[in-house]
Amino acid sequence: MARRKLIRTGTASANCCRGCRRASAPWRRPEMPFEPPDGTAYTGFDPADEGRREVLLALANGWLSLRGAACWAEADDIHYPGTYLAGLYDRLPDIIEGERIENESLVNLPNGLLLTFRPLGERNWFTPGEVRILRYRHALDGGTGVTRRELLFEDRQGRRTALAEERLVSMADPHLAALRLEIAPQNWSGEMEIRSAVEGDVINGKVGCLRPFASRHLEAVRPEARDGILLVAARTRQSRVDVAVAARTVLDGAEPPRRVAHGACRVSETLRAATGPDRPLVVEKTLSVHSGKGAVAAAMAELRGAPPFALLRARHEAAWAPLWSRIGVMAEPAELGCALRLAAFRILQTTSAHSGGLDVGFPSRGWQEAYRGQIFWDETLVLPFLSSRAPELARQLMAYRHARLPDARDNAAAAGLRGALFPWRSASDGGEHTPRFQWNPLSRHFLPDHTRLQRHIGAAIAFNAMHYAMTTGDDGFLFGEGAEIILEVARCFASLARLDEASGRFSIEGVVGPDEFHVQYPGAASPGLRDNAYTNVMAAWTLAAALELLERMPPGRATALRRGLGLEEAELRHWDHVSRRLRLVFDANGVLLPFDGFDRLEPFDADAFAEAHPGERPDLGLEKIGDDINRYQLAKQADTLMLPYLLSHGALEGVMERLGYRMDRAQWLRTARHDLDRMSHDSSLSELACAGAMAKLDPALSWRAFTRTLRAEHDPSGPTASGDGAHLGAMGGALDVLQRHYLGFGLDWDGIILDPAPPPELERAHLSLRCRFGAFTLDWRDGLLCLRADGGNGQAVKVVHPGGTHWLRPGETIRVRRPEAGLAAAD
Repeated sequence: MARRKLIRTGTASANCCRGCRRASAPWRRPEMPFEPPDGTAYTGFDPADEGRREVLLALANGWLSLRGAACWAEADDIHYPGTYLAGLYDRLPDIIEGERIENESLVNLPNGLLLTFRPLGERNWFTPGEVRILRYRHALDGGTGVTRRELLFEDRQGRRTALAEERLVSMADPHLAALRLEIAPQNWSGEMEIRSAVEGDVINGKVGCLRPFASRHLEAVRPEARDGILLVAARTRQSRVDVAVAARTVLDGAEPPRRVAHGACRVSETLRAATGPDRPLVVEKTLSVHSGKGAVAAAMAELRGAPPFALLRARHEAAWAPLWSRIGVMAEPAELGCALRLAAFRILQTTSAHSGGLDVGFPSRGWQEAYRGQIFWDETLVLPFLSSRAPELARQLMAYRHARLPDARDNAAAAGLRGALFPWRSASDGGEHTPRFQWNPLSRHFLPDHTRLQRHIGAAIAFNAMHYAMTTGDDGFLFGEGAEIILEVARCFASLARLDEASGRFSIEGVVGPDEFHVQYPGAASPGLRDNAYTNVMAAWTLAAALELLERMPPGRATALRRGLGLEEAELRHWDHVSRRLRLVFDANGVLLPFDGFDRLEPFDADAFAEAHPGERPDLGLEKIGDDINRYQLAKQADTLMLPYLLSHGALEGVMERLGYRMDRAQWLRTARHDLDRMSHDSSLSELACAGAMAKLDPALSWRAFTRTLRAEHDPSGPTASGDGAHLGAMGGALDVLQRHYLGFGLDWDGIILDPAPPPELERAHLSLRCRFGAFTLDWRDGLLCLRADGGNGQAVKVVHPGGTHWLRPGETIRVRRPEAGLAAAD
């Protein structure tokens, strides 16, 4: 690659980065597949895009998850059926670069969806590649949690047939999923054969960069058929969990004679019936999936008692209805509102009441194979939405973290630190599950993965504990499990910090920030960076929050907690000192640098690289030619800009003042433009963070980043479009940006902070939410933001807003115009 200096001019909003030049069109784009109020639909069969559609049309209930693959499809270059249970992990060994390693992955289970057909006498079973497709549509109704696939095709004999398949993963009965397939000949009559199967010969094979690693997680696969039910039982190889997938197939409401065939890992049955233009065939297939002791007996028993599809669907929709009644998210343009409600739908089918008691976190890409189904920091982006609408679900996610506190303490001790060191990637336990190596498919090299050094994950977990309790008023958690998390993470950060005698400030070395392109200095013998701005500011926030928490806690509880954790006054004084003296690095123009030494890296010519390496991610493309992304001023994603995204409503200003680094708006804007000029947005969270960070600094740029975030999943040409798993963190974060940054709803210990910054393009938004002070609605339209307190709230609450302070009584509304217009009188 030609190494030319990166020279760019103009403002960040006009000329900021490759990512920002990808798309800047308004919301109303005809190729966006939104069907308001909460649906999405794809027309035309596109084999190249089918994998991505299988992700976006996947169904789940917080326990069981099914990719949206067609029922007649087996795993190949186009389709990938996938069946997963939340938190069902297994470890497999590999020898990589002479080192024995183990990787833990969510397990792909036997595929019970298989259902296909053929006219009697035909050799081949139906597949879209063998017919002429005249009409095709695959849609999700998020309001009911049901997908529908419609197909009209003509075969080589000129026979036209219409198909309509409906599918659900029951929110009422968590072990059940079902589909209904109607086969309707249009211009012919005859006998039809139906084949139903359960396939146990499955691997984890969807994610390309994971294919060089071991992938067969099931053993002791046993197919069988009994009493009209097909069954495949198996056991995971390392975690030794029994699983069973059972299927019952009914034809036209009856159970006709069937011919059963057994394979080594597969069992199938073939049924036959007459059909014609006036006699469509209706096939219903119900799945029961169980795990653990007695899985086979439980799956068989539940399937025998399972009702027909219509009743299953009615119960499923009835279970979804109260969830939607708590969501309260509407926005205009209509496509924007639809995208936001689809985001809410995908979050709620990933974590639900059925997740309770499973000891599971929030997977960054859903319960699918991307990132091995592991847990990163994505609950940080999802919790604001859940805490204010489904606090019991947020509490489950916090329980997952607290359960891993003993392991986090062990991690810290092993690293020579005190307190709790939470892993960057966790799974079945709290050990570090970040892989030792990653595969570069461009160079076909294994590369060491140093992203495990993202120690800032601890600050995110502490922030989540505080935010959850602040929102819900769950002081029992805050003064108990939450306090243990926050205090032990603070203790870890204090032990990470080392005093530089010359400057009188503390440094944190050997860490990686949110930007995963930079994991070590060029030519350095060991990985890790020094004084990452995001890490140090969040460490200061955590230390200050821990000290404030002890002050606010009931004295008796504080004393008991300090005694239990061995917290002495000298240690607390040290925390206070560190929280005020952590080092940040600025350049000559006052730009807050991502880390010490960033300004000494070489400029990166993104345009020259894109021309020489079209479609390649910079870090992988550079490694392919023997170069190293660590040498260049190019960030994968928002790093420093995560601070104004996360710390809103004066929190960032407070911690910066505490550190003695006061930054005004102009300085933050210079920092943002500096970073945006050097950012590739190769993470789905990057645009999202920029949308929140720039809400007040550059509303036009913020809006473009916000809309790109919500369109990214639905645009097959986008840089983060993927058939491996949905980007749930970005979806939750978009709901957070709307609520916290655009409509400006925030909380402190004493009341509500209302600090709106709605971009002009946001036509209307309506949110319903609950917090520790009661139930409220936010309504934005015609330049006016209305905050209404529910009439059933127990008492008035203090609301601080751009126009002053107001005590909002139950049933009252205050109206705030755009910040420059001031406050209107309250009703």
